[in-house]
Amino acid sequence: MATSGNRLKAGIGRRLRFLSRYIQRPSVVGAVAPSSRALSAAVAEPYRRCGRRCDVLEVGAGTGPVTRHLGKILKPNDTLDICEIEHDFADILERDVLSSPDFTKPKADGRVRVLRHAIQELSIDKQYDFVISGLPLTAFELSDVEEVFDVIRRCLKPGGVFSYFEYIGLRRTSRVLSVGKKRARVRAVSRYLTTNIREHEFAREKVIGNLPPAYARHLRFETASA
Repeated sequence: MATSGNRLKAGIGRRLRFLSRYIQRPSVVGAVAPSSRALSAAVAEPYRRCGRRCDVLEVGAGTGPVTRHLGKILKPNDTLDICEIEHDFADILERDVLSSPDFTKPKADGRVRVLRHAIQELSIDKQYDFVISGLPLTAFELSDVEEVFDVIRRCLKPGGVFSYFEYIGLRRTSRVLSVGKKRARVRAVSRYLTTNIREHEFAREKVIGNLPPAYARHLRFETASA
């Protein structure tokens, strides 16, 4: 019972810290609560199904709900790099998430890293089979979204998969409720995302059991090499 109580307190603490960071920097955090287990599983599903050795990059990990799931499905010899710009969240990842038994062996082998910077600062000296993102793309300027997509395209191996989630109806609601420059920004970002979805999305899963409900989207920019 004490263990369950400690887990409950830790979970509540993570949610409160997440909410606090959202209130302070909504354009960076982009959500009022961490992703649910269902959404974490949905956004990582293409990686889970992969039967070969893989290099994985997680971007915008936050307090680590997707990271925790990745730890459970990380295969022997796979690598995981976690890119998180918010130092408070990076501290939580290293102290709470990566200390779980799921990460003991990968950490000891040097196969898991926390990168404390924006994805735009990522050194493209390593390419990945999967990039899994929790970045609040709809809160960014169009130029930032374009830059993020450009970096992801360049760091993916041929045939690699980019997975991310977006809240159902958020872009439509934002277009309706926003005014002035914010409306123009939201519309420009939405058009850019829609174009990429139409051209590159190969799978999508609706996750109703998330707060708020969301789509897990999976894109492939290039086909695998022959």
